[in-house]
Amino acid sequence: MKKEKPVNNIHFKMMVNIMSLVKNIRNIKKEIIRSGIKAGSHILDYGCGSGFCTFPAAEIVGSQGMIYALDIHPSAIKIIEKKIKKHKLKNIQPILTENGTGLPNESIDIVLLFNVIFMIKNQESVINELHRILKKGGIISVVNNGLGSKFKSKQVAGDNLIKLFCKNNKFFLSEKIKNNYNFKKYGNI
Repeated sequence: MKKEKPVNNIHFKMMVNIMSLVKNIRNIKKEIIRSGIKAGSHILDYGCGSGFCTFPAAEIVGSQGMIYALDIHPSAIKIIEKKIKKHKLKNIQPILTENGTGLPNESIDIVLLFNVIFMIKNQESVINELHRILKKGGIISVVNNGLGSKFKSKQVAGDNLIKLFCKNNKFFLSEKIKNNYNFKKYGNI
């Protein structure tokens, strides 16, 4: 897997501030629930940033579940660690990475890939890694409000997501609910 590089600190701080504002507009917990998350699930929040999805997901999975909060940016992991300590949470494990996840094969029920796919340079490599760690029938839930800016329309953006995740027959689009595209790993459907 090719190494990705984190955005610079100024860009990261801007993204955190923007997401803080967006949090007031979007119902992030509903978006997370649309992924199929439930109590006891093991979730990877890929590109967790400051924990926009991590902490609501941790609340949903409860003490029997686990959230792996993965990011490439050291500042993101520091923010996550501070919040974990402050709230004395035991069901979140931060992961700082340059490539790969470090997670065992078929250990994850759902991957939250919220507003991050358009920032990944080596998308195919990441998709292969997510396929490796997902259980059979596991889900990658993609929300990509930022993708529309890269393409001409939301329809084109959605079509590109489907092509990206389904092209090697590792995943299929199991459902689209509002902005959530849920791609299920083939096997034990």
